[in-house]
Amino acid sequence: MPPLRLKNPFPLAVLAGLLLSALPAAAGDAYKWTVQYLIDNSRTVFGHPQKISPRHNRGLAISPDGKYLYAGYHHSFNNAGEVRRIQIDVADYERATVAVLPGVLGKGIATDDKGRVYICDISAIQIYDAALETRLLRIPAGITDSVAAAREGGELVLYGSDREDGTLSRWVLKENGDGLSSATLGGFGGTGVFKVPGATDLRGVKVDAKGNIWVVDLKGNKVFKMKPEGKDLKSVEVKGPMDVAIDGQRVLVTRWAERAITVLDDELNVLGSLSVPWEELELSPFGNNRQGCLSGIVTVPGKGFFVANEAGQTANQKSTYGRIDDHSDLIDGKLFRDVFQDDNEPILRATEVTTAPQ
Repeated sequence: MPPLRLKNPFPLAVLAGLLLSALPAAAGDAYKWTVQYLIDNSRTVFGHPQKISPRHNRGLAISPDGKYLYAGYHHSFNNAGEVRRIQIDVADYERATVAVLPGVLGKGIATDDKGRVYICDISAIQIYDAALETRLLRIPAGITDSVAAAREGGELVLYGSDREDGTLSRWVLKENGDGLSSATLGGFGGTGVFKVPGATDLRGVKVDAKGNIWVVDLKGNKVFKMKPEGKDLKSVEVKGPMDVAIDGQRVLVTRWAERAITVLDDELNVLGSLSVPWEELELSPFGNNRQGCLSGIVTVPGKGFFVANEAGQTANQKSTYGRIDDHSDLIDGKLFRDVFQDDNEPILRATEVTTAPQ
């Protein structure tokens, strides 16, 4: 892969929503940024007004067929949280929400190759079918903040990162058709638990196509990479990492309060940094009460990625997104879908654009 070269910054008007700051110049790559989904405060979803909840979208996962996002919110339904199943090819945010699972935190979410959904809840990992209708299994766990499912030697395994004690847990899952019958700690010398040396606050975890395990340490400012069984552990310093996603030989790391994305290669070399074009998207770069962050991230390899702007909001206490309704009006010839209040928790989509060689 050619080295990642940082280009000189351009005026925002020239960028026009394309991220050009940290991509291979030789490949002519860029990203077109859009808002895939957000919480429209003037609407309801399945009978629930959205003016107050849900909020704090941290967990994010994508179905194996690439048609649905799973978004986890840890403020909703009496602060118990919720997880939504969102159809990607539907532009209307209300209609795009095809299922809501109340009562779970959803700080971390993953899917497996059969579409089952793994959700980090309070002291447990909840596993549901793709439609979020049937709970298949509950795995008791500690302060597990992120999960990743993978196939290893024909076995379905699940990794979970514990932010409190700096450990990775590995469960071997026993399948029963489309369901799951049990989860047993295994690997890592037989205990199923691996203490990551020096880790203080483990968060996002992913497994790449080669079986390498990637996990980030938010307070420790590190990204770790290891082979199965915790072998050949390596790390690189990245400030404030929250989640990690794999895109071929690139590794994307969301940097929480830094509101940026660091790009690594698969050998832990830092290639550059991606920035969200907040102004073009008409979003507040600092979010609600200046708590806006970049958290969950998932990729569609070779096409781009989705990233959760946790506690994010539209700019200037207005919104150009959502449906036209009684809250909409023209101001100086510009249509605002909501002139009274902002909308919240945008999930951003960055679509890879390749320019043909001249």
